[in-house]
Amino acid sequence: MAFGDLCFEKLDHTANDFMCGAFSNPFAAVLAPLNAILGDLTLVIIWGIVLGILWLRTENLMLVSIVGLVISATATGLYEEAQGMGLLLVGVSIGITIFQLVRHKIQTFA
Repeated sequence: MAFGDLCFEKLDHTANDFMCGAFSNPFAAVLAPLNAILGDLTLVIIWGIVLGILWLRTENLMLVSIVGLVISATATGLYEEAQGMGLLLVGVSIGITIFQLVRHKIQTFA
Protein backbone atom coordinates (compact mmCIF):
# COMPACT_ATOMS: atom_id res chain seq x y z
CA MET A 1 0.00 0.00 0.00
CA ALA A 2 1.53 3.25 -1.12
CA PHE A 3 0.37 6.77 -0.47
CA GLY A 4 -2.20 8.01 -2.94
CA ASP A 5 -3.62 4.60 -3.85
CA LEU A 6 -6.71 4.70 -1.67
CA CYS A 7 -9.94 6.47 -2.67
CA PHE A 8 -9.84 9.04 0.15
CA GLU A 9 -6.30 10.09 -0.80
CA LYS A 10 -7.07 10.98 -4.42
CA LEU A 11 -7.64 14.58 -5.41
CA ASP A 12 -9.10 13.84 -8.85
CA HIS A 13 -12.73 14.88 -8.46
CA THR A 14 -13.68 13.50 -11.87
CA ALA A 15 -12.98 9.90 -10.84
CA ASN A 16 -15.86 7.60 -9.86
CA ASP A 17 -14.37 6.84 -6.47
CA PHE A 18 -13.84 10.48 -5.41
CA MET A 19 -14.30 10.64 -1.64
CA CYS A 20 -14.96 6.86 -1.67
CA GLY A 21 -18.48 7.37 -3.01
CA ALA A 22 -19.61 9.53 -0.10
CA PHE A 23 -22.90 10.37 -1.77
CA SER A 24 -23.81 6.89 -2.98
CA ASN A 25 -22.59 4.89 0.05
CA PRO A 26 -21.84 7.23 2.98
CA PHE A 27 -21.34 4.50 5.62
CA ALA A 28 -18.56 2.84 3.62
CA ALA A 29 -17.04 6.23 2.78
CA VAL A 30 -16.75 7.18 6.44
CA LEU A 31 -15.28 3.78 7.36
CA ALA A 32 -12.76 3.69 4.48
CA PRO A 33 -9.99 5.72 6.20
CA LEU A 34 -10.54 3.90 9.48
CA ASN A 35 -10.49 0.49 7.77
CA ALA A 36 -7.16 1.41 6.18
CA ILE A 37 -5.67 1.89 9.65
CA LEU A 38 -7.58 -0.53 11.88
CA GLY A 39 -8.61 -3.23 9.43
CA ASP A 40 -11.63 -5.38 10.25
CA LEU A 41 -11.72 -4.24 13.88
CA THR A 42 -12.97 -0.74 13.04
CA LEU A 43 -16.60 -1.32 14.03
CA VAL A 44 -15.63 -3.22 17.16
CA ILE A 45 -13.38 -0.38 18.32
CA ILE A 46 -16.01 2.30 17.65
CA TRP A 47 -18.67 0.15 19.32
CA GLY A 48 -16.46 -0.45 22.36
CA ILE A 49 -15.62 3.23 22.78
CA VAL A 50 -19.27 4.29 22.63
CA LEU A 51 -20.36 1.63 25.11
CA GLY A 52 -17.38 2.29 27.39
CA ILE A 53 -18.18 6.00 27.61
CA LEU A 54 -21.84 5.23 28.23
CA TRP A 55 -20.92 2.77 31.01
CA LEU A 56 -18.59 5.27 32.67
CA ARG A 57 -21.26 7.98 32.61
CA THR A 58 -24.29 5.92 33.75
CA GLU A 59 -23.01 2.65 35.28
CA ASN A 60 -26.32 1.09 34.23
CA LEU A 61 -25.79 -2.33 32.66
CA MET A 62 -29.22 -2.61 31.08
CA LEU A 63 -28.96 0.81 29.40
CA VAL A 64 -25.55 -0.10 27.99
CA SER A 65 -26.94 -3.45 26.78
CA ILE A 66 -29.91 -1.86 25.05
CA VAL A 67 -27.82 0.84 23.39
CA GLY A 68 -25.26 -1.77 22.37
CA LEU A 69 -27.95 -3.92 20.80
CA VAL A 70 -29.32 -0.94 18.89
CA ILE A 71 -25.85 -0.05 17.61
CA SER A 72 -25.16 -3.66 16.72
CA ALA A 73 -28.49 -4.10 14.93
CA THR A 74 -27.88 -0.93 12.95
CA ALA A 75 -24.33 -1.93 12.05
CA THR A 76 -25.48 -5.46 11.17
CA GLY A 77 -27.98 -4.05 8.72
CA LEU A 78 -25.27 -1.95 7.13
CA TYR A 79 -22.27 -4.22 7.61
CA GLU A 80 -22.73 -7.99 7.84
CA GLU A 81 -19.53 -8.70 9.77
CA ALA A 82 -21.10 -6.97 12.77
CA GLN A 83 -23.38 -9.93 13.54
CA GLY A 84 -20.79 -11.53 15.80
CA MET A 85 -20.52 -8.25 17.66
CA GLY A 86 -24.23 -8.30 18.46
CA LEU A 87 -24.22 -11.93 19.56
CA LEU A 88 -21.24 -11.27 21.81
CA LEU A 89 -23.05 -8.35 23.45
CA VAL A 90 -26.18 -10.42 24.04
CA GLY A 91 -24.17 -13.23 25.66
CA VAL A 92 -22.13 -10.93 27.87
CA SER A 93 -25.10 -8.82 28.98
CA ILE A 94 -27.21 -11.87 29.81
CA GLY A 95 -24.34 -13.37 31.81
CA ILE A 96 -23.67 -10.19 33.76
CA THR A 97 -27.38 -9.63 34.41
CA ILE A 98 -27.79 -13.16 35.79
CA PHE A 99 -24.70 -12.68 37.95
CA GLN A 100 -26.04 -9.41 39.36
CA LEU A 101 -29.48 -10.91 40.03
CA VAL A 102 -27.97 -13.85 41.92
CA ARG A 103 -25.62 -11.57 43.87
CA HIS A 104 -28.49 -9.25 44.79
CA LYS A 105 -30.64 -12.17 46.00
CA ILE A 106 -27.77 -13.53 48.11
CA GLN A 107 -27.24 -10.10 49.71
CA THR A 108 -30.97 -9.75 50.36
CA PHE A 109 -31.19 -13.06 52.22
CA ALA A 110 -27.92 -12.67 54.12
